[in-house]
Amino acid sequence: MQLKLLNFHKIFSQFASNIVGAFIALIIYKSTGSFTFAFLFMVLSMLLRIMFTKIFFNLMEKYPQVFLALRIIPFLLYSLSLLLLDTPYQVLGIVLSVILYAISVSFKDIPMELTYSYNASNKGSSSNGLSRLFEYIGVISAIILGGLFLDNLDKWVVILIACLTYLISVIPLFIFYIKQRKTKGFNKEAVSNAIESFKNIRIKKHQQKVISKKLLIRYFIIYFLFCVYDALMSLLSLYLFKVSASSYSFISYVQASFYAMFGFGCFVAGKLDEKYDLTLLVGINCILSGILVCFVPYLANFIWIEVALFGAIGYLYSHISIFCYSRMMMRCNIMGIGNTALYNRAQASRWSQCLIYGIVAISSALFIPAFFVVGILLHFYTCKRRKNKKNAC
Repeated sequence: MQLKLLNFHKIFSQFASNIVGAFIALIIYKSTGSFTFAFLFMVLSMLLRIMFTKIFFNLMEKYPQVFLALRIIPFLLYSLSLLLLDTPYQVLGIVLSVILYAISVSFKDIPMELTYSYNASNKGSSSNGLSRLFEYIGVISAIILGGLFLDNLDKWVVILIACLTYLISVIPLFIFYIKQRKTKGFNKEAVSNAIESFKNIRIKKHQQKVISKKLLIRYFIIYFLFCVYDALMSLLSLYLFKVSASSYSFISYVQASFYAMFGFGCFVAGKLDEKYDLTLLVGINCILSGILVCFVPYLANFIWIEVALFGAIGYLYSHISIFCYSRMMMRCNIMGIGNTALYNRAQASRWSQCLIYGIVAISSALFIPAFFVVGILLHFYTCKRRKNKKNAC
């Protein structure tokens, strides 16, 4: 039951989050006229998300649904702080936006993943693919409507729509938590029989720690390498404003294409992964998507070609994402470190994005090199997987 409520929450909360959130860097750029401010916002936001997740992770493990409900507070406050960007208190608006946006996203990412993990420990890749599809239905809807709303409505109207939608999405999930919180095994990480049997054997416990550490380090590196894609949409959005007079609507078409094909690709990849070994296919996808990313800045003035290009990139990326997630969780759950693996996955993605945003924060002249860094890191991931086929993803 909770998995259905989570999928309902994913659709509408992602819709609410991305009506404004998907365009926040663009809003800051348009208000300040500075790419440096926009990219510094993203770098600082990522660093704060890393810090807040580290501070609250132990509590998130126990009460993920509570954090999803509490998120409405920083969500509302950071949305309101954006209104200060068009006033003499612009700097204050940016500072508040950075802090509150970081808290808001921190209260979403890990709690949402943990809630899914607690309820899908016996599910296969197809369940994860379907869950991702629901998640990106909300993202796609928000991006399309958010672009239109921001072009045609006052910001406060868009903020009101976003907050009300988020509140509606989280109420059923929070009520379920209140009713079930005292149930045995609720919000508990699954532990394999193998790990239980090692409890009182010192040598086996030592072996478990060594293997667990290697797994966590390996997947941190893997996610750091290919989660540069998580920075790609914000990078492109700002680049389009740099080279042409783009509107929010044009940006939304590109983003919607990417997330639509990513969501569809997750569903397909989940089904395929349960029937076939996708190792070779994922390797090919890494190489192709890394090459395609390098063409992105050169097609910026051909918006419909860019839309098609990002649709292809999103589809290729989805297979990589599902492939790595399913293998990581299968192996880490056996070792009893599933929650820690999810934590490392989120933190690796944030450090990776910091790298890309930090490059352009130095100078807007480094926009194009940043796209090439994304493609190159994907190639490094492919090389790492080839070098150690037995232990990769």
